Amino acid sequence: MDRFRKLSLTRQILFLILMMLIILLISFVISNTIAERIIEKKVTDSVSKILLQVEEKTMSFYSDMEGISTSLLYSPTVQTFMSSNDPLSMILMNNEIISVFSNTMTLKENIRGIQLFDREGTMIASIGAGTGESVQIPVETTKYSGLLTNPDTNDTSTYYSLTVPIYNLKSTLVREYRGTSVFVMDVKNFNKILEGGKITKHSRLLLLDQNNKIMANEGNSPNFDAFRLEDWKNDKRYIVQTITMPQTGWRLISVIPKNELLQELDIVKRLNIATYVIVFCMLFLFLVIFSNRILKPIKAIMDFMKTYPKTGRESRFNVIYHNEIGVLAVNLNKMLDEIDTLSKEIQLTQKQKYEIEIAKKQMEISAFRNQINPHFLYNTLECIRAIAFYYKVQEIADISTSLSNMFRYSVKGNDFVTIRDEISHVKEYAKIIEFRFMGRMQVAIEADEELLEVKTLKMLLQPIVENAVFHGLEKKIDNGIVLITVQKTAQNQIKYEIRDNGYGMEDQQLEELLKSLRQLDTSPSHSEKGAKLGIGLSNIYRRIKLFYGDEAEMTIQSKLQVGTTICITFPVQNHSEQLEDSNHV
Repeated sequence: MDRFRKLSLTRQILFLILMMLIILLISFVISNTIAERIIEKKVTDSVSKILLQVEEKTMSFYSDMEGISTSLLYSPTVQTFMSSNDPLSMILMNNEIISVFSNTMTLKENIRGIQLFDREGTMIASIGAGTGESVQIPVETTKYSGLLTNPDTNDTSTYYSLTVPIYNLKSTLVREYRGTSVFVMDVKNFNKILEGGKITKHSRLLLLDQNNKIMANEGNSPNFDAFRLEDWKNDKRYIVQTITMPQTGWRLISVIPKNELLQELDIVKRLNIATYVIVFCMLFLFLVIFSNRILKPIKAIMDFMKTYPKTGRESRFNVIYHNEIGVLAVNLNKMLDEIDTLSKEIQLTQKQKYEIEIAKKQMEISAFRNQINPHFLYNTLECIRAIAFYYKVQEIADISTSLSNMFRYSVKGNDFVTIRDEISHVKEYAKIIEFRFMGRMQVAIEADEELLEVKTLKMLLQPIVENAVFHGLEKKIDNGIVLITVQKTAQNQIKYEIRDNGYGMEDQQLEELLKSLRQLDTSPSHSEKGAKLGIGLSNIYRRIKLFYGDEAEMTIQSKLQVGTTICITFPVQNHSEQLEDSNHV
């Protein structure tokens, strides 16, 4: 069984088909042999019954002849004739005896002659045909002869004789033998008895005498040699049955050709052969269909899967089948599409992860550059603040305090802070701007109190306010204002809106800026360029995309001489873990 399982599917199918054909052939042969034996047995039984019926008819004929012979030979006329010793009396009674014989011959049409012999064997009366043979004296019982021989031509005739002894009825103590009567019989009556005994068209039913001479037959089979009866019995082409009649020693023989007997079975045999051929053709057709519709498609799928790593992920199996194999191929293509999609998503996720790590490293490097020696800078700023207090210059003290707070906020290692901290950082920057521009520029903030403790990405607002001041308000002669609004949208997102009434941008400049921001998602060169710009708009856009993905968005609206509005939206998330990790830095 294990060896069979290890065979290829084609060899397994061929082996099963071969086994089916062998089993079918064996079943046909066995069924045909059994059918032949059953038919032979039934025919043999039928022939046996027919032979018994013929024997019964023959025995009935014997009984009739015994009755006729007894009626004739023991009639008063014959008994008187046989008892007389006077030749003259016997001559005078001859006509009477002949008349009695004539009457007896009319009883059976096949009686062709009657002869009467005395105890010495001398014929004393006769009518019709004679035996042509001498009579053995005495005859104790009724005897039947075989076919008689014509004394003139020495040829076998169609007559046989029935020899009956005659006794004196008046003798009671000892049976007194008086003579013998011979009945010459024609064998034609047996042809009538044999009629209807044929089984097939060329079968033959024969009646043989003691010398194996054919007395009567029915049918016209090939020449039958009675002396070769045993050879005929051993010949498998014929079914030969014999029965011997004990009273005469004659034999009834039935000869039936098997080819005729099994002629109807030949039709069944041809039908079996035709069925076998049809089954063979159907199995061959099944094998062809199985090969073309199953094996070849499976092999094609296997070849495709072997070459798939070499041809690339874009290749797909060409579905040309509309059966289960086609469904399998379609599902295979779908699976490859899903694998390709998952692979791209994994690659994109890994890319984003690597970019986040790179951004973190760049921010750390930037922080290291800005840090240089934090304690030295802190101490220096505190020294400036102390000198300002000493000389009572409050403005210098406030500026140094704000600058120190901003520096401390920017060099912290954490990426996420609360919105309250982000706003406080913007306020420190606003103090410095107000001192620098002598109150000509202001920063206003409107934020919902319930959103102040929500976590946000660090350094989003201050760089945008700085851009608004230096690229928008600084170019404007009149006073300027930057309005920051923090609110929650209907989609459960946080929205930063930074609006200024500064110089604004031309349409072409705005379109180029938006285009450069869109290219940051696909082009690494633009990403590197954005990183070199520092913490500007491109850096902010790249950072919110890295941390929030497609859920974050940044829009820019600007009109020349009117102002610019920048909106940042991002989802509400819990960044406590990031905060804890970064606080330990």
